[in-house]
Amino acid sequence: MSSNKDIIVKGIKFLGAALPLMLLGPVVLTIGFKALRDDNYIWISLGIILSFSAIILAFLGVKTILNGFFNTKK
Repeated sequence: MSSNKDIIVKGIKFLGAALPLMLLGPVVLTIGFKALRDDNYIWISLGIILSFSAIILAFLGVKTILNGFFNTKK
């Protein structure tokens, strides 16, 4: 049972892209909740989008890494 290194590296890149979004999403959400006093919804919507993007990229990264380890093809 061998692993495909190219697919594993692709999954690590997905996780590398998700990491900054995991840190940035909650920060922007906090700024958005503080900006609600001024009826400014741009920051909170941006924070929600960043958080969902981080979740999706992390899921795709883990899924891609597991596909690389177990050599499953779609």
